This record gives sequence, structure tokens and C-alpha cells, in this order.
Amino acid sequence: MRNYQYVIAGLPDIALDFDNGNFDFDALLSHILEHSSKKDSRWIDWVRFGLKEENLCNHFYRRAIKSKNRFIKEYFSFDLMLRNIQTAYLAKKSQQNPELYLIGNSQIIDVELASKITQILENSNILEREQLIDQLRWNKANEICTFNYFDIDIILSFIVRSYILKRWSELDKKRGSQLLKQLVEEVRGTYKLNKE
Repeated sequence: MRNYQYVIAGLPDIALDFDNGNFDFDALLSHILEHSSKKDSRWIDWVRFGLKEENLCNHFYRRAIKSKNRFIKEYFSFDLMLRNIQTAYLAKKSQQNPELYLIGNSQIIDVELASKITQILENSNILEREQLIDQLRWNKANEICTFNYFDIDIILSFIVRSYILKRWSELDKKRGSQLLKQLVEEVRGTYKLNKE
């Protein structure tokens, strides 16, 4: 497994160039890919593919959940559950059968997550709802790598969170800039912690 100390140590410097809402996801990704092994580049492609709404289907999730990469397996298992909980909530609200719209095997439900998402979906402010759902994704991507330092899972987590930043910087420059600063501090903190 490749040691990504150099790439991770460099990410804050690159990210700081994107301050004030000028976030360039493609430039960041190019830097990461330039220093990634062929095998890890394939994992990066997997994550990028899964971050596009049009690619999310039963086939994708089934393959992701069987992935040999821990981050991909855990993050997309979470993403599937999150989306199925949202779908079930909206179906019930419109008096439809949720099972007609769920993806994959939905028998195992995280009750705590379902409760959090239901509370979020009951918020009447659409923008706040979207932000809170993305905050759950952000936290999960971060949580999976709690004890990782210089491996591909840290890189994949960074890409997921960067993608969230890209989305919000395009929608809301101020919010995107705040999240970017948070991401930079988290990555910088991880690097410093391991260096000590």
C-alpha cells in the first residue's frame, strides 16, 4: 500500500489557493491523481463515479458494498442507507409504498440514522435540509478514516468532502468557503497529529 504522506501533507497548501470560494476541484484531483498508483487511481475513479447522481443504481451499490476497499464499502453502504431512508420518508409522506422505490436490500436499517434523517427532513427550510444531509455525508467520510493517516482511504475521504465543497461553492460561495476552511483544518490536524 502506497504511503501518501507527501500528497496529504501538500493538500492544505493546494486547498489554501482556493480560498474565498474559488474552489477548483479538478485542479485538486489532478494533483492527487498525479501522485497515485494505478490501483489507487481506480479506487479514486470508483468514488468519482459514485458521486454522480446519474450513476447511482442497484448495480453500483451492490458492487460498491462488495468492494475490497474499506472506504468505498463503508461510505457507499452509508450513502445507500441514507438515500433509502430519505426515499421511505418521502414515499410515506405521499402515502405510497416505500418498498417500490428502495434500492438494494433495505431490511437492515440504522435506527439512529433514520431518526436523524427524519428530523432533518421535517425541517421546512429546504436549504438547511440539504446542508444538514451533506453534513452527515461529510462526517461519515471523516469518521471512516479516524485512525488512518497516509493511505488511500484518507485520499478518498478528502475527495468525497472536496466534492461536497465543490457543490456548495457553486451554490453558495460563502458556505463553500467555510466548509473548505474546515476541511483544510481537519487534514492539517491529521498530518500534524501523526508527525508528532
